[in-house]
Amino acid sequence: MPVAIDTSVLITAEKQTGIEQLLPPDEGPFYIPALAATEFLVGIHPPVRSDQRRRAAQLYNSEFRSMVSAFSEAHAAQFAALIAELKTKGQQMKFFNAGIAATALARGDKLLVLDTDFDRLKDRIKLLRPSENPRP
Repeated sequence: MPVAIDTSVLITAEKQTGIEQLLPPDEGPFYIPALAATEFLVGIHPPVRSDQRRRAAQLYNSEFRSMVSAFSEAHAAQFAALIAELKTKGQQMKFFNAGIAATALARGDKLLVLDTDFDRLKDRIKLLRPSENPRP
């Protein structure tokens, strides 16, 4: 079953040595939802230090860009439905997180996260955490 990768994992990969060691073995294929890519790219613009911007942009171009999955109309419809559902329960999620979760929900995929904002959806999305055992 495909696995969507949340921005929290991308940021950790940027701070460490890349994405590969964070991907759980025996899972995949992996992809980056378009809104996770957007959130990551927003974070590499000023006022972030220029050396951090360069490093993050290099990682995005070399590892992440080819993994980005398009945001479709089905994802948009699920995004709107998720926000409405959360509002009726008196809950909310961070904007990008709700969109990332909606993408995984619309596709029926798992979601690789470090962010606890997704925990409220654990009964609807199979949440994975980065591996402590690197992929071979």
